[in-house]
Amino acid sequence: MAKLSPDAVLALVRETPLLKPLLEPALLALVESCKRLSMAPGEALCHEGEEGHAMFVVLSGHLVISRRGKQVAVGSPGDCFGEMALIESRERAATLRALDETEILEIPESSFWAHIADNPSSLMALLRIFSDRSRHDLEALAGDNIKLQAYADEVEHANRELVQIRRQLEDKNRLLERLSALDTLTGIANRRRFDDVLRQEWKRAAREKACLSLLFCDIDHFKRFNDTYGHQAGDDCLVRVAQAVEDTLNRPADLAARYGGEEFVGLLVDTDPEGARILGERVRARVESLDIEHSSSDVAGVLTVSVGLASKVPSSGMRPEDLVDLADKALYAAKQEGRNRVVRSAGKPDTGSKPASAEGR
Repeated sequence: MAKLSPDAVLALVRETPLLKPLLEPALLALVESCKRLSMAPGEALCHEGEEGHAMFVVLSGHLVISRRGKQVAVGSPGDCFGEMALIESRERAATLRALDETEILEIPESSFWAHIADNPSSLMALLRIFSDRSRHDLEALAGDNIKLQAYADEVEHANRELVQIRRQLEDKNRLLERLSALDTLTGIANRRRFDDVLRQEWKRAAREKACLSLLFCDIDHFKRFNDTYGHQAGDDCLVRVAQAVEDTLNRPADLAARYGGEEFVGLLVDTDPEGARILGERVRARVESLDIEHSSSDVAGVLTVSVGLASKVPSSGMRPEDLVDLADKALYAAKQEGRNRVVRSAGKPDTGSKPASAEGR
């Protein structure tokens, strides 16, 4: 890009707000005392944080003004920069870099004080420039503040949504936890839930030296029932029996659970052998009173259950599984004695193989 002629420079400088008040001789003397700089695109004229000992007038091309690495303005021919750093002898507040091929008039500190500082009109023009820039900065600051407030509102809204999502997730997790502890067919506690509660109550009973009882019941000849009435009727039967067991064991601390297949258990907290016997008999009678037809049973014409009971105060060397083993042995005895009855365990837990849970048992 060709340099501007001296006359073109004078004409441009003459229209610059800061230098316009100067008389022709003073303006000419000022221009002759300054350097003209040619800059390539991307070249830096000065850097933020440097000491300022000169001000600049854009003669041609454009300057990019950046603060903290962010572009804040673009200077065009006739614009002045660097006056404040020069007057206050302080660090420059911005970096100036050529956007394209640019020509700059550099006014050194000595020329400023010699030709501009003693001209009241130029000083008034300088004040107007500072005022305009301050107003622009305030407007920009206000705009940034509005943007920050809008962003803060968005963040607050997002946080509220996040809290809501977290609560929904916690609710779903609690629901999932509850569902994972239930038998999908009958809706009562499943084997996993029973095992967890049994371990907890066993430990508690051991600490308090309290009696813990277990009711173990099995539907009599359930395979024959399925063969006679079909699996859908068998599922309906399991649901009704499960409900009967749960309704009978209605104390908050007691637990009714489906152990597997046609087997159900009832964990009886703080219940001695006689209390367990009474509850076991109630369960047996409650199921029989459902009056569910079972024509293929050799026990009765309706559906019945056999119940085994075990009661123990946990002691050293005993395990929760020992209580299950004792109740299972009592259930086996109930079936051996003719089914549709309640039998209490009278022995020690079996440490060998347990009787098979078969239909003929």
